Amino acid sequence: MVFEPALEELAASERSVYGPTSFREYVERHDLEAGPRTPRYISVDAIGDLEPELREAGVTVLRAGSAPDGRGTGFLLVDGPDGLEEFFLRDEAIFGGRRPERFASPVADERLVSYDLLPSRSETSLVNLALASGVLAEALSLDTSGALAPPATGRSTFTFAFRPHRASPDALTHRNGQVEIDTVFAERRDGERTLFVLEAKTGPRDSLAAHKLVYPVLALAENVPSEVPIVPVYLRCREGEGTVTFDVAECSLPDPRERVPGVDELTVERTRVLELKR
Repeated sequence: MVFEPALEELAASERSVYGPTSFREYVERHDLEAGPRTPRYISVDAIGDLEPELREAGVTVLRAGSAPDGRGTGFLLVDGPDGLEEFFLRDEAIFGGRRPERFASPVADERLVSYDLLPSRSETSLVNLALASGVLAEALSLDTSGALAPPATGRSTFTFAFRPHRASPDALTHRNGQVEIDTVFAERRDGERTLFVLEAKTGPRDSLAAHKLVYPVLALAENVPSEVPIVPVYLRCREGEGTVTFDVAECSLPDPRERVPGVDELTVERTRVLELKR
């Protein structure tokens, strides 16, 4: 098992964080079989992506950008006081108690018909449908109702400070590492211009690693004016027979322009479950 040596070192150290260190160097040092793709082990979107030994230990793994020694990608393990619950949003826990609300789009049907012509809809198409139909405007209580302007998306390398956990005494550096930003859009809410940073997933309810929202917020924060609130949003798109259900969780994170937040400090503020007939 790939992470057993790291878990043993973590336990012996009586610390809550192992690393950051180069994954390539770690594998070579312990003579481990961990090829050919590093992301399989250290790029985690959901609890099910964790290696079994990490799930059993209640420890998560985070990427930390380029390794400190310049060889490959850096990673760290984090053992939070409350285990994995601190680092993942579980869909059933945040959406399970909500009955779907039927959403009647105010947008003319002919403007949405293109979404019905595809034999299968990609994650991007479903996010655009949520924007174009007014689902996100409704779920986030925006001043604008109906269709929203096309969002920005991107993938690039970023350097920023982060804390693996709020209790971590020192901030670490995510060094020139790749961060994927699913969707970013600016709209007014209660008259205030607000930036929404969205992470979307499709398929049955599952879970989301908190860093999938925290990292994009941290990557963008330094370029956002201090008076503009930054709101992380988790969107789960589920297709049914003639319907698309959008689970929307509006989250909060301590403002990284004021202090460096912990990955575990992402919290859900409110949720909506909207069902769109298509």
